Amino acid sequence: MPVTTAGAARETAILEREHELAVLETVVGAAVGGRGGLAWIEGPPGIGKTRLLAAARARADGRAVLAARGGRLERDFAFGVVRGLFEPLLVARGDALLTGAARLAAPALAPGRVSGGEVDAAGTLHGVYWLVANLAEQGPVLLVVDDAHLADTASLRALAYLARRVAELPVAIVLAAQAPDAHLEPAVVDALREAEVTTVLRPGPLSPAAVGALAAARCGSAPPGFVRACHEATAGNPLLVRALLAAVLEAGAAPGPEAVAEQAPAVVARFVARRLRDAGGDAAAVADAVAVLGGAAELRHVAAVSGLDPDRVTRAAETLVAARLLCPGRPLTLAHSLVEQAVADRLGPAARHRAHRRAADVLAADGAGGERVAAHLLHTEAFGDPTVVAWLRRAGREALAKGAPETARAYLQRAVAEPPPPEERAAVLHELGAATARVSHTDGVALLDEAFATATHPRLRGLVALDLARALQATLAFPRALEVLDEARAGLDDGSEAALELAAAAAGLARRDPARRAEAVRLTHALRREGRLPARGGAILLATTALEALQTDHDTTAVDMAREALAATLREPVPDPAVVLPATTVLVAIDHLDPVRAAAETMLAGARRRGSTVDFTAASVLRTQTRYLQGDLVEAEADARLADALAVEHGLHTARRYTLGWLVVVLVERGAVEEAAAVLAAGEGHTGLAYLLAARGRLRLAQGRAAEARDDFAACGERLRLRGMAHPNLLPWRTGLAAALHRLGDEEAAVRAADDAVATGRRYGSPRALADALRTRGLVGGTIAPLREAVTLLEPTPARLELARARVDLGAALRRGNQRVAARTELAAGQDLARRCGADPLVERAREELGAAGARPRRMAVTGADSLTAAERRVADLAADGLSNREVAQALFVTAKTVETHLGHVYRKLGVTGRDELLDALRE
Repeated sequence: MPVTTAGAARETAILEREHELAVLETVVGAAVGGRGGLAWIEGPPGIGKTRLLAAARARADGRAVLAARGGRLERDFAFGVVRGLFEPLLVARGDALLTGAARLAAPALAPGRVSGGEVDAAGTLHGVYWLVANLAEQGPVLLVVDDAHLADTASLRALAYLARRVAELPVAIVLAAQAPDAHLEPAVVDALREAEVTTVLRPGPLSPAAVGALAAARCGSAPPGFVRACHEATAGNPLLVRALLAAVLEAGAAPGPEAVAEQAPAVVARFVARRLRDAGGDAAAVADAVAVLGGAAELRHVAAVSGLDPDRVTRAAETLVAARLLCPGRPLTLAHSLVEQAVADRLGPAARHRAHRRAADVLAADGAGGERVAAHLLHTEAFGDPTVVAWLRRAGREALAKGAPETARAYLQRAVAEPPPPEERAAVLHELGAATARVSHTDGVALLDEAFATATHPRLRGLVALDLARALQATLAFPRALEVLDEARAGLDDGSEAALELAAAAAGLARRDPARRAEAVRLTHALRREGRLPARGGAILLATTALEALQTDHDTTAVDMAREALAATLREPVPDPAVVLPATTVLVAIDHLDPVRAAAETMLAGARRRGSTVDFTAASVLRTQTRYLQGDLVEAEADARLADALAVEHGLHTARRYTLGWLVVVLVERGAVEEAAAVLAAGEGHTGLAYLLAARGRLRLAQGRAAEARDDFAACGERLRLRGMAHPNLLPWRTGLAAALHRLGDEEAAVRAADDAVATGRRYGSPRALADALRTRGLVGGTIAPLREAVTLLEPTPARLELARARVDLGAALRRGNQRVAARTELAAGQDLARRCGADPLVERAREELGAAGARPRRMAVTGADSLTAAERRVADLAADGLSNREVAQALFVTAKTVETHLGHVYRKLGVTGRDELLDALRE
């Protein structure tokens, strides 16, 4: 029956989607004004999501439109959808868009152009964001992804990372998805659905009236009974309605309820099967091959998988296009995910295995990468084929090189199931366990345990033991980690490089065992004398031995070994945290802050190059510590805030124990006690670490919760004692305990604690620790002499904040002793120093004491550089160094808009108009 032009228009119209179209118009249109947004369209197959995507693309008005589609095959291909979005653009423009931090996306988008090795997953996400930012510099951008529920997890994680930052870019993102597939992490989907810029659209079924309009347009007439039957059979699903109408027409039946009842069951499958049967055997073979190859299939690959020559494939493809089963053009793509599913379901297990194996062989012969080949091998039967195992292992390495350990785990799980040859099993389990540990330490431990039990070659057992020990350490299973290292070492020659590396790893874990610590010290000194420190592990031995030497008041080797260890690990492409932490702890404890600060700067530069938020966070904590100890509280606050925000955003649970502790300490010193309490409460699950116990104790002192502070400081001291950490400059728990006891009125216990702190400080000859102890002893005992000695000790040190505190406390004591002139001198000096440190509560206390001492102090107006917030000061300093807004943003892992906003505040507060005046204004 012919269809009129008006009917055709009604048939192709998007019916009853006015709200959805209006939202898409808003989201796409807002990008022109520089306001990014995301539309998440969710609904069952056939509800019209793809048509809405097409409508969004039509509204792009010539803007850059990048589109991709998820697929059942490609969901096992790391960053497959991201690559689908950007690869055509990169092919057309070369690497021009991969500039600055965008180069970090290269492992995902152009893996053939980067060296191998594992990549920081967060660095890849950071690179994708800056690639989009670079593109958006040239004009508004629309990113469209269909079948997002079939996208790979790595791509959705990248889009979620982008969604958190897209509000400041002229970028619209429109995603269409069914209910999320089981392979996706709920947290990733939630991050997209619940982003601040996201609008969720859930198109509903068509009404009977709309179904009637479609029926009239397609069939020429729409009796009410027929329309009602169509609506009931399809539940108003637009695609099913169209397929049902087509089936009725092709069957030559009159449009009535009986025809619907006959055609409705499995309507899409029947529709597809009928079309394929009518199209002929070649067309069916081509459709099968396209469904197996997935996504966009190249003609030559379809020919190889189908067994047809290219001419027959071309003719069959034209037939499928006419049957509306295949999209026009190249590469070959089935018209809809429901069509693809219906075609794929026609293949039985044996046929599916043969087709995917042929596809893998064809792609391998064509020079495809390991992941493209392995994506097919994942869908084949397991027959113990070593070739399959080799390809899957290669794919695992490629996924890790993109920063996608979840994908690597999937390939390696399949490799284990193949199974590998017996002599390879332990190695494959090792690779699987190591990849899994990057996703879940607990799951990784189980697999690495199995690999360790399976491995027979001593060298392989040693390598597995190192990875297993690291995973166990992350789960706080220290005794088991030491057992594993000992067991692996027992099978090796004690003098071998591998044995020494295992010994070094054990030394780093042995803080709770005095005998092991002593053994590690003897081994390190012997190897150092003989010049046989191992290339791998030598720095760990030096660092842990230096930390042990620090605890011995007569051992003077700690500084040299700590410096040597730190220098060695900083020469590596990625510094080892197991070296950095103990080595810098030693140097900080003896106030050698300059080399620690230099190490932090080196680590920050390396982290920026690699886009590693993990290393950037660790280095920021280190710089926070040095800046705090040098009395640069504004800078310390900026570092601490940024580090903690990155740790929260990227789920860096281990790092958060340190970022949280230092942020709380700095906020308390800056006077933000309520904020410090809120921050700590949000991360309360981390408070078992000694750093956090000390930080919480200081917070509770500031809150007037002395009893709880006492308990925290006592628990901190006990933890340090169990680890053999006696040096008083590690954490000021003794003086904190004395102060808490003093507040509680337990003067006898407070004096004992203060005297213990003084004695420990004198024994170790630590000026800063001794000065803190003397200051506390003066406050507890109400005497001036210890306070004077504390000031004298601190004057030549870099501890400006502690000196300011000691001067204010001394001035207050002098004032109470009626020595008002001397009191005013000390108080004024302490106040000035506290102001320069940014210690606002200490400044205010000095002002009050000056008033009580007979001075007439004025409140100091906060102007100029002192009026800048921590984040503003950080941005201002980098901008004054000559960095552009974009470079500052990339250096701080924030957005360019954030930098622009901060600089606007800086210019207003400093009264300057641009970068040329900024440096001088900051120096005033």
